Amino acid sequence: MINQVLRWFIGILIVALVISVAMGVFWRYGLGNSLYWATEVPNVILVWIVFIGSVVAYYERRHIAFTALVDALPERLRWSFRIVAELVVLAFLGALTVYGYQIVSSAMNSLSDALKIPRGYFYICMPLSALLMAVCSVENLFRLLRRPGEGAPT
Repeated sequence: MINQVLRWFIGILIVALVISVAMGVFWRYGLGNSLYWATEVPNVILVWIVFIGSVVAYYERRHIAFTALVDALPERLRWSFRIVAELVVLAFLGALTVYGYQIVSSAMNSLSDALKIPRGYFYICMPLSALLMAVCSVENLFRLLRRPGEGAPT
């Protein structure tokens, strides 16, 4: 469910990105003037697309992975390795959530150049995406612990 919502949100962001870039190009070359926000808005939208897109990719297991070494391990060791790897990922995502929140909090005192709104609103996609991936990681961990058929010790 959340994956579909995020996919729709990314689609809306892509449309907004195309429209904002097209408007910037039209104003600059068609009207000989420039929009004061024509650089800042597309940059922010692109960052949001990347971070929210990473949540979708993580949920769908589409991130790049090198599994040759893990696949060569015996089943019991493979299962243990996957659990350890998921715990490491979860720890990283937890740290990214905490430090991302700190960055957002400190950036709330700084206004953006063009739009004059707190920069924290631009950066909130980092802790938000890390938190959503952490939830997915916990789900993956529970799935690994519950499913003895995938290399889990019996």
